[in-house]
Amino acid sequence: MTPNPPELARPPFAALGSLDSVQTADEMVACFKRLGARPDRLAHAHELAISSIGGHAGTGLARAGAAIAHDIDQGVGGGVASGYHNPQHYLEVMLSALYLARLHKLDSERTLRLVTAGLIHDFHHDGSRAGNVQFRLEKLALQKSRPYLNEAGVDTAQCRSLETLVLATEPRVGVPFARACWNRHRGGVGDEVILSTLPRALERLSNDRELAFDAVLLAEADVLPSIGLTLEHAETLQARLASEWGTPLGRADKLQFTDRMISEISVAQFFLPNMRRLRQAYAG
Repeated sequence: MTPNPPELARPPFAALGSLDSVQTADEMVACFKRLGARPDRLAHAHELAISSIGGHAGTGLARAGAAIAHDIDQGVGGGVASGYHNPQHYLEVMLSALYLARLHKLDSERTLRLVTAGLIHDFHHDGSRAGNVQFRLEKLALQKSRPYLNEAGVDTAQCRSLETLVLATEPRVGVPFARACWNRHRGGVGDEVILSTLPRALERLSNDRELAFDAVLLAEADVLPSIGLTLEHAETLQARLASEWGTPLGRADKLQFTDRMISEISVAQFFLPNMRRLRQAYAG
């Protein structure tokens, strides 16, 4: 009997276009479950991701990511075990970034950078909300990741790009600024009020079209395993977030978040039918 190919060497991560958005979501959630059930879930998933990108296993970013993934599996920087920001979330964002990078036919270097950013974006999350300190949690993740990047010999330019991507996942300032930059780069109307704020940490997005696109992609890779790809997935995520925040979350909360995401999503538009189905289920 021919063994099944590795998780990321079959649909939906390979042979893109062979599945519609609903089938893709079902397969992705099933993949999340299978990989998430392993004691070495992040190390194994990261190894599969790097292998699927091809030819990058020995690079600094891949080595740093492998070391971080291994340590998270061993209990280092894993966030809130019973909550939402935990190793399962890291895994789902990392693989969602991989899927979206493939969907948009990004080259292997950009894909590797996005996979690494997805892995580390919430590293050492403490379970609290950001509060009034801008980029607090994102800077914490970068601070804890930096020794791994230095040890692996990741150069300054790569580190700066990675830092920009992670900071752009901050929901109150980072994501809106990244979206406004990307809209302007592609010839649309960028929100001038948002653009005028120009957070120093994200100034590169104003001049780098490619990085601005990748920042939005990563932000939306973070959204997919936040809103949920299927109804069961959405319910699980809602329960984890309620546990982490120590407060009940109901249908109205999910509807409000879903409506906002439907109005903002751009790079991950392939999944809009799934979001609308979720909205209908919660509204009904």
